[in-house]
Amino acid sequence: MDVRLANPRGFCAGVDRAIEVVEKALAVHGAPVYVLHEIVHNRHVVDDLSSRGVVFVDALEEVPPGSVTIFSAHGVSEKVVETAARRGLRVIDATCPLVTKVHLQAQSYHAKGNHLILIGHPGHPEVEGTRGRIDGPVTVLSISGWPAWPIRIISRS
Repeated sequence: MDVRLANPRGFCAGVDRAIEVVEKALAVHGAPVYVLHEIVHNRHVVDDLSSRGVVFVDALEEVPPGSVTIFSAHGVSEKVVETAARRGLRVIDATCPLVTKVHLQAQSYHAKGNHLILIGHPGHPEVEGTRGRIDGPVTVLSISGWPAWPIRIISRS
C-alpha cells in the first residue's frame, strides 16, 4: 500500500500577516491584547492566541478604554474606526491588504454612482466592514452554499 500525506494548505498572506501582527502585539505590549472578532476563521489559531492572553471580542464596548485593540484581517467599517478613536483605544489594524483593496474598489464604484451588490453573508465581519465603508446603499446577496468569504463586488449603473 502506498500512503501519501498531503501537506497542510496553510493561510493566505493576509491571514499570515494578521496572525503575526497579534503575536508581535503580545510580545511588545504583553497580555491582554484585544482583537475585534476572531483574527481568522481557524479554531486552533484562536484557541492558541487566547491561551496566550488574546481576548477576542464582538464589540468595542467590551474593550477597556485605552487598551491595545487589533482589527482582524476581515477589516472594519468607518464607524468602528471612529468608535475606537472616541474610546481612546490603541488600535493596530491587521486588515488584510486585499480586503483594503476591496474597500477602495467599492468606494470607487460608489463614487461613480453605482449601486453595490456584495455577495456574502449579512453579519459577517468582512461583509459588514465593506458595507460600512460605503456612504450609500449597498445590497448584500447571500447565496446558499456560497462560502462566507471572499466577498465579491458587482457593479451596475
